[in-house]
Amino acid sequence: MSEKENRPEGKNEMHKDAQEQAKPAEESGKAKDAIRMSGPGPSGWTSFWVIFRKETAGFFYSPVAYVLLGGFSLLMSWLFFDQFWLRNEASVRPLFANLPLLFLLLTPLLTMRSWAEERSSGTADTLFSLPVSLTHLALGKGAACLAVLLLALVLTLPYPIMADVLGNLDWGPVLGGYTAAILLGAAYVSIGLFLSAMTRTQIEAAFLTFFVAGVLYFIGEPIFLDRVENSQWVAFFTHIGLGARFSSIARGVLDLRDLVYYASVTAFFVMLNVAVLRHRKWL
Repeated sequence: MSEKENRPEGKNEMHKDAQEQAKPAEESGKAKDAIRMSGPGPSGWTSFWVIFRKETAGFFYSPVAYVLLGGFSLLMSWLFFDQFWLRNEASVRPLFANLPLLFLLLTPLLTMRSWAEERSSGTADTLFSLPVSLTHLALGKGAACLAVLLLALVLTLPYPIMADVLGNLDWGPVLGGYTAAILLGAAYVSIGLFLSAMTRTQIEAAFLTFFVAGVLYFIGEPIFLDRVENSQWVAFFTHIGLGARFSSIARGVLDLRDLVYYASVTAFFVMLNVAVLRHRKWL
């Protein structure tokens, strides 16, 4: 009788274990089903949302986002309080003056895993086999990286508020600085995703993103322009450099040409990213 009584309990335990093991598969299946349900047209944005959530969760399920955001916050705190305590000035100018360089260090570490990791782990073929637009894939991954950058900017909001409380802060350049940072961050992310799709390893993707984005930024900065003697070349580099336009917007001068420029750079590298993915898909 005791053996017969124990049999149902053993079956129940085995049934519970099977249910627990099936949960991750069911969750993964739900994500894939959500992607498969997204067809062409407006419903395709369901695919974008699924990719965005998956990529964003990937940052915060690992220490990557916490380490990067923590390091970014420490550097920004040092820049602000160095200006405040040592120079006795309640100003946020050092924050926005150094944001391009900080984003230049932060963005390659965010984008390097986007496509290079998919290729190295062998999941790229599975991803490409899903009925989802490559454009939505690229935009979903880019939006996830940009969301982390936006969160980094949100962490800096206490500094201009503190400067406004302690002094007379002009909010025009502050809003311009945040706008410029968002536009520059989107351009950096699009460059990083394109180069991540071009490389096989994350280290290569990070190095190339730092180099290419850095060149595009610094060719519009005085540190480079002062060494160019030809005035025509100076005008050319000023127009194509990311740095000169960032400085203009950060001063609070919102020129439609600068906004169109950043949008064009971002769209250009997104299109290059999609073209590379399409080529990889048919290899």
